[in-house]
Amino acid sequence: MGVVLAIVVAFFAYTNFADRSTPAGQAPLVEVTQQTFDEFKSEFNRARGQVRVIALLSPT
Repeated sequence: MGVVLAIVVAFFAYTNFADRSTPAGQAPLVEVTQQTFDEFKSEFNRARGQVRVIALLSPT
């Protein structure tokens, strides 16, 4: 029981207090929604010829 509680507390602390900044020179992280998709698509296509990474993360 103590291990589970420690994991829950650690997860809570990480999700609420972790540094969410990006390195210098990197654009800030964004959440892509239906409202922001067109802007994301044009920005993605503008970076043609550069390394591009899309990470899809889901809690399930």
